[in-house]
Amino acid sequence: MGKHPEHSIDDEEVEEEELDETEFIVEKILDRKVVNGEVYYFLKWKGFDDSENTWEPEMNLDCPELIADFHKRSSTQLKKPSNETTIESNTTTTTTNNNTNNNINNNNNNNTSNKRRSRDSTDQQQQESSNTTKKSKRTSDFGYGRGLEIEKILGATDVYGELMFLIKWQLTEKPELVPARIANVKSPQHVIRFYEDRLTWANTDENTSIHQEKQ
Repeated sequence: MGKHPEHSIDDEEVEEEELDETEFIVEKILDRKVVNGEVYYFLKWKGFDDSENTWEPEMNLDCPELIADFHKRSSTQLKKPSNETTIESNTTTTTTNNNTNNNINNNNNNNTSNKRRSRDSTDQQQQESSNTTKKSKRTSDFGYGRGLEIEKILGATDVYGELMFLIKWQLTEKPELVPARIANVKSPQHVIRFYEDRLTWANTDENTSIHQEKQ
């Protein structure tokens, strides 16, 4: 079957007879190639050494089961690198996806942090603006803001830890509590007079008390 090993025999006729009687059996197909469009298989012959392996055309072979087994083994060997490539590809894809997700998460965290900072800054600005507006309203809500002239400071009291003067305005009947910090700036003379009057009354009461004790 396409196999003609050489033997050192002097008688050529005897050699031909022996070759005709020898049965060559394919033990295994080792490889495959295509030459000028014709398929060849590299054969291992049963009962012969590897040195006797030969390339034989497919058309000379009559061993479909061995050919099928060779293609099965070849297909299995080809699939292994493919699977490894797929695993590496999947690993690379997973790593890329993880990196992408990390970048997205970092960007989201940065955006969230920036939004928080922007919101905090806006809230602070609004709070400062509100405080300024409240102070302005406090000043303008009193008689000074309405263009009234102070007539007299009737008394003083503490409101939530802040000293307030009870002020009587000219041309109005109802007195009004005004923070001392405002009255000190707007009406310093009336504030001084208010304290002087209190000191005078305090001294008078003290002298009267002493005089009564002496009697």
